[in-house]
Formats: sequence, C-alpha cells, structure tokens
Amino acid sequence: MNIDEYFDFLSSNDIRIKGHRIGIETVLYDFLYRSRTPDEILQSYPSLSLEKIYATILYYYQNKDDVDRYITEWIEYGEEQRRIQEANPTPFMLKL
Repeated sequence: MNIDEYFDFLSSNDIRIKGHRIGIETVLYDFLYRSRTPDEILQSYPSLSLEKIYATILYYYQNKDDVDRYITEWIEYGEEQRRIQEANPTPFMLKL
C-alpha cells in the first residue's frame, strides 16, 4: 500500500487520516511536541489503529519539510485564533 493511501488530502492545510476526522497534525503534535509514543497516542484516540499512527509518523519522516511547514502553520493559526478570541470576547464570556 502506498503511504498516501492512509490519508485524505482535503486541501493543502487539511490532511486527515482516512476514515477519521482526525488530522495528521493531531497525531504528530502528540508525537513530536509531547514526546508521546504511538501506544500512548492510541490510548487517546482509540478509534485509530497503531498501523494508522505509524503510517502518519512515517508520512512525516518521508515529507519532513512539507509537514513541518504544515504543522507550523496549524500552530500559528491556532495561536492567532486565540488572540482574536481574547481581544473580542463574546457577551457570555464577559459575564463569566
């Protein structure tokens, strides 16, 4: 099986694990930034298989520069969205 067959490439910034709504960034963030093992990742996402987790890690190593850029953009997007939320709290959040 070709490694790309484990994924759904929805757009340049949205790569999902085939058969799931889980993006590769979720697995790779745990693996790369939290130093979690594939078995630990499986405990957090039991709907995945170890095969798909390892395929995601292998995809990363085969496409390291592109995936590093993908993850960096994902992290930056999340940080920007948090800044926007903090600068523009909803009426509900203001009540809290």
